[in-house]
Amino acid sequence: MQGGSKQCKHTHIIVHHTGAEEKNAEQVKQYHLSLGWGDIGYNYVIERSGQVVEGRPLDLPGAHCRAGGMNHCSIGVSVIGNLEKHPLPQVQHEALWGLLQELAGRHRIPVENILGHREVPGAATACPGKFMDMNCCGASNKQQEQRIMPGSYIRRELMLLLSKSKDFTGYILMAYSFRFGY
Repeated sequence: MQGGSKQCKHTHIIVHHTGAEEKNAEQVKQYHLSLGWGDIGYNYVIERSGQVVEGRPLDLPGAHCRAGGMNHCSIGVSVIGNLEKHPLPQVQHEALWGLLQELAGRHRIPVENILGHREVPGAATACPGKFMDMNCCGASNKQQEQRIMPGSYIRRELMLLLSKSKDFTGYILMAYSFRFGY
């Protein structure tokens, strides 16, 4: 495995699809090993069941997005499946959304830095597929987020709720809590 023990500074989350029909994260890992990568390229893989599987340790550079040097400053999250051919099943969508919220909060990654692989400048790919709407990850809500609470990490559901009001005002009645004590 390449890398060392130096902790990587994570500034982005890059969302991928495997582009194939693997059954589980272990099959993805075996494929990546066959390419000589030393380990799975992604930090997290979301299986078809919605189970989130940890992959490459976060303290090592990834092997998921060379463009823009993203392997060294991003967290790679992939869903199993080919999203050029099939929409993301609801169970995977919910797992992806939950994981993105957790990772963004834990690593203080702003919503505009959650990108689909194809959105990274210099990446020549269709990944994460035409059926992956990155707007579901909050990237298109940057202006709404700034109008609510600049610099904060806000649930998409809350932004959608507040965006339905004409003057975009309201009270936030719930606290965001992370599984890791944030």
